[in-house]
Amino acid sequence: MVMTVLIPSYEPDDRLLGLIRQLHEKGHDSIVVVDDGSGEAYADIFRTAEETGCTVLKHETNRGKGCALKTGFSYIRQAGEGEGVVCADSDGQHLPDDIMKIAESVRSHRRHIILGSRRFTGKVPLRSRIGNTATRWVYALSTGKPIRDTQTGLRGFSSDMLDWLCRIPGERFEYELNMLLEAPKEG
Repeated sequence: MVMTVLIPSYEPDDRLLGLIRQLHEKGHDSIVVVDDGSGEAYADIFRTAEETGCTVLKHETNRGKGCALKTGFSYIRQAGEGEGVVCADSDGQHLPDDIMKIAESVRSHRRHIILGSRRFTGKVPLRSRIGNTATRWVYALSTGKPIRDTQTGLRGFSSDMLDWLCRIPGERFEYELNMLLEAPKEG
């Protein structure tokens, strides 16, 4: 069985292609990229991704990261193959080795959300630091469970979670927090 890497992408640069190349070099070939309405200026990047063997799904207009993730989850669910999905951002912040670690964790922890939590050290933009701190507190107060990084885009899921992932409300960045808030209710 195969683990699919899902990469939602809006107006990417060459870091997306670098990540794809590095994943291929590590022997990982099941990659789905969602072009979230990036426009004609980015068509060459997505065409190159497709030429390297990725499945590229396209939104005609920007619909948001949550919608792009759900488009990918729906596609992977309908394809009916694979043991799970690892989501990674297209900006190169997630290393292929870390993506593979998440994939291995999904294999051994079915029906869990596996988070690739970042440690915020060094020069972190103030907006990012404040945003993650605020959502971390909201999550802890709402659920009674601490999570270090509620906004990480590096997440893994077993394939039996795809129906649930497609039903979670939210179309933009709120989708990822909604996912974490809904998870305890779903067990």
